[in-house]
Amino acid sequence: MFIMSVLVVFAAACGSSSTNNNADEGKQSDKAENKASGSLTISGSSAMQPLVLAAAEKFMDENPDADIQVQAGGSGTGLSQVAEGTVQIGNSDVFAEEKEGIPAKELTDHQVAVVGMAAAINPEVGIDDISLEDLKKVFTGKIKNWKELGGKDQKITLVNRPDSSGTRATFVKYALDGETPAEGITEDSSNTVKKLIAETPGAIGYLAFSYIKD
Repeated sequence: MFIMSVLVVFAAACGSSSTNNNADEGKQSDKAENKASGSLTISGSSAMQPLVLAAAEKFMDENPDADIQVQAGGSGTGLSQVAEGTVQIGNSDVFAEEKEGIPAKELTDHQVAVVGMAAAINPEVGIDDISLEDLKKVFTGKIKNWKELGGKDQKITLVNRPDSSGTRATFVKYALDGETPAEGITEDSSNTVKKLIAETPGAIGYLAFSYIKD
């Protein structure tokens, strides 16, 4: 998998402005040691998931009576679920007020990280660079074959995230200037997107840096 065209965006964790979470309610542990206890469920952005998982594991190591469940599902899912009260924290690549149908006034945004994103291509397509202008043409279907960019005579296969994805929303906003991507493969999971790009001839997609190892 080859990485091109880097974007940098903010990531937020949203919580209900009126509801205390279970972890707060469950802090009945040994005050001398200041240990936390109770349960907490977090869902949302797959771009943030590796960071949140690592933070949760470290917190649970230091607080054995705490239980933190981290789920993905996309930014839209995280914002919807925290608004409904089914989770205590919703992770998102976009702020709550930017997501249609989310009662942003009932939530509190906390900017917790800056997430880098990049376009990623199958290494066999035969190019090692692409301009932002050409990237936009590729994802809007104006360029359909890699030979148009100096690569192989090979059809371009787009790998997209679903409409509920904050990664998609950010990519569309900053890389495509708000234009709708052309049809292609749509996958809910960033891990699956990464796998498809690596294994599918002619594939191109986009990933957060948290899913880029090489």
